[in-house]
Amino acid sequence: MKLCLYNVENLFLMNQGPGEGYKKPLDKVEWIGRTIKEIDADIVMLVEVGGLHSLDLFNKRYLNDAYYTALLPGNSDRGIEMGYLIHKRFGHFHQLLSHRETPLNFNYPHEITEHQTQGKRLKLHRFSRDIAELRLLKDNKTEYILMLVHLKSKLDKEGIDYNGQLRRKAELQKLVETYNQRRKEFPGVPIIISGDFNGQAQRHLTEPEFRDLYTNSDLEDVLEVIGEPAENRFSYFHFNRENVREASQLDYIMLPPELHSKVQKEESGIYHYRDVHGVVVPYPQDTFQRYALPSDHYPVVVTLKI
Repeated sequence: MKLCLYNVENLFLMNQGPGEGYKKPLDKVEWIGRTIKEIDADIVMLVEVGGLHSLDLFNKRYLNDAYYTALLPGNSDRGIEMGYLIHKRFGHFHQLLSHRETPLNFNYPHEITEHQTQGKRLKLHRFSRDIAELRLLKDNKTEYILMLVHLKSKLDKEGIDYNGQLRRKAELQKLVETYNQRRKEFPGVPIIISGDFNGQAQRHLTEPEFRDLYTNSDLEDVLEVIGEPAENRFSYFHFNRENVREASQLDYIMLPPELHSKVQKEESGIYHYRDVHGVVVPYPQDTFQRYALPSDHYPVVVTLKI
């Protein structure tokens, strides 16, 4: 079973209306299609898709309609959703569940203060996007569960949560809690978490909001499982105002212990973009090269021998 996680950066295939988004440039859409066809995964876990209609059109126009599509709207205020492509050759039925209504049991410090001093009602917060939970079934039995997320970004427009860290931590904690609940509900069923975490969640380079991954779950980053060197773990490149490159890993496929021995190392890791001639494109060295790529993220791939 081959899995691919891919943040496709605003994959809108049609205009969303005045001031409500845009079409992704055709050359980038075509490149994303080539990339997915070359990776040839059984299941592609997509982040930043412009809705089910865009996903369906993309599948039909650029992937030869080779996949089933699955997407439920989440809480994104930009219309960037999480969806799945399930290859039609893959011998499982699928069921998609949303957690968009799940409360986080979290409030910002100023909300707690206003509640205590002014009697204001505490606001109910939910995931910035969702947990898109895909269950893979065979003979009416759940064999695998995939949980896809796009955690709170580092934007702090209101100036209430520096780098979005508090909200992202709350979302991560609820994700771990949900994972552990599913482990109890489905004993013996491997559960995989993946997504754009919007932060550094490597075991040896862990920002504070992600510590629950390693203290309260049995999950491990697939790049850690295969022993990928640190210099090969970059899935995202950002250039600041001085055009200085900042490289990081924001995208993760997290595996439970029972799948570690099934990972095919030579077929797993971060995919490097190739041009139309199949030549590997080097990592971007400036903003121009970065914007020439089809997405600001690189796909992460894992092949499991099952």
